[in-house]
Amino acid sequence: MKRTSGLWQVLGWTTLVCLIVMLTGFAWAIKDTWYPQDGLALPSGEAPSETASGGDWSAKKELYVTAIGDSLTKGTGDPTGGGYVNRVTDGLTKEMGKPVKLVNNLAINGLRADQLIVRLEEKGFVNAIGRADIVLMTIGGNDLFQFAQNGGTLAEGGDLSPELLLKRLPEAEPLLEAVFRKIRGLNPGARIVYVGLYNAFYDLPQMQPASKVVSQWNDYAFGLAKADGNATVVPTYDLFEFGLKKYLSSDHFHPNDLGYARIAERVVQALQ
Repeated sequence: MKRTSGLWQVLGWTTLVCLIVMLTGFAWAIKDTWYPQDGLALPSGEAPSETASGGDWSAKKELYVTAIGDSLTKGTGDPTGGGYVNRVTDGLTKEMGKPVKLVNNLAINGLRADQLIVRLEEKGFVNAIGRADIVLMTIGGNDLFQFAQNGGTLAEGGDLSPELLLKRLPEAEPLLEAVFRKIRGLNPGARIVYVGLYNAFYDLPQMQPASKVVSQWNDYAFGLAKADGNATVVPTYDLFEFGLKKYLSSDHFHPNDLGYARIAERVVQALQ
């Protein structure tokens, strides 16, 4: 009996320890969403308007970047996992001669502009954007190409309709404006960097006219950036249209490592 009782005590303590470890791991996993990692966040006593200088960064010892948006900012399609965001922070660190650190990459695969507007109300997004000197963003690709398929999926590229895309473009533009307005409300001084769209289906003859619609979208984004006064639109359409096989991943939509490297190089150039 004593031996059996001792065995149950050991099992009980083991179960308790496992439960504590599991709960600790769960808490640690959600911490990065609600709060930036230690060492990457600015001191909590500093307000967003004090931590962001809008591009006049000469007096700052280090810069902080927050990334938001869709799968392009997530880095989908890059076998190295770096995407353009990590390459941008590395490139800026080298070019500026000071640490450029990522607060958080909050991009979500498949995210649309209307969904991002809602996400920008969440505590994790509010904290990360509020602490940033630079906000990197891609959004709108899923909106436009779902419009072109009348709600279909990007995998159905052959069914895309440039005419339908052009007709529904006015539905998406106010959503992009709302995204810019929300970000600016969360951080009055951060530099917003919007990475422009490209036509991933340019090699399909029926989709080549869609490049005109993508150009109109990018022009609209440029107008928003100009009106904001502290935002930059980084064009990418010319990086891909005549080199899709070389710079796109096997899914025929997202960049591969070479494509992301080209985007990152252009973003770094725009921020120097």
